[in-house]
Amino acid sequence: LSMHKHPILNIGYLTKGELTVRSENGGKLVLKPGDPIVELVDIWHYGESTGSEDAEIIVTYVGDKTDSLSIAKE
Repeated sequence: LSMHKHPILNIGYLTKGELTVRSENGGKLVLKPGDPIVELVDIWHYGESTGSEDAEIIVTYVGDKTDSLSIAKE
């Protein structure tokens, strides 16, 4: 995924693969299957599949149906 941020809270669960999330401020989080994640809100970040199989994550967003889920950095 390219650099983006979320304006609303979202939580996820990695079902397979390995996902590395890096934030613009230098933070790094490596997720393995079964790991939960509370995504960064209003912080630029990106994720990349870093395992031997594609990463798959189930995400739930908490907000109004008119809210944007993510904003891409140009």
